Amino acid sequence: MIFNSRLFFTAGLIIFVFAVFVMLNAKAVPPRANLLPSDYSTGITYNQAVKMKKPIVINFYVDWCHYCREFAPSLDSLRRQYGSKMNFVYVNVEKPDGDKLVKEFPISGYPSLYLYAPKSGNRTFVNQSIYSDKKLLKVEFDRFLKFNK
Repeated sequence: MIFNSRLFFTAGLIIFVFAVFVMLNAKAVPPRANLLPSDYSTGITYNQAVKMKKPIVINFYVDWCHYCREFAPSLDSLRRQYGSKMNFVYVNVEKPDGDKLVKEFPISGYPSLYLYAPKSGNRTFVNQSIYSDKKLLKVEFDRFLKFNK
């Protein structure tokens, strides 16, 4: 009986020491800082988005662009908010798979944001001056949705 209680005590002590060791040495992985625009993914291509017939937000960007890096988290936040109403497509203009779209949509600088309605063919360029104001972007998205469902 003494042997069983010592064994039980020793096993408990080992588990306790192991748990304390794990808690003291475990470190949370910090979120990645300075994400590139290409680190944000919608998981959908332009062609897939067009087939769904929902309005599309198209973001043309390059990874080296400072403004693109600043704008990407805001746009990703809006994507989470408007994802049920609109599809979001991110196009890296330096990659060959975006060549056709780059020729189809006039790009004056980076980032360039277009709202496109596949049903009507209506496309709207979103002025770059409002990219830093999420409220104004929401107004623009809502206005576009109102006329392009």
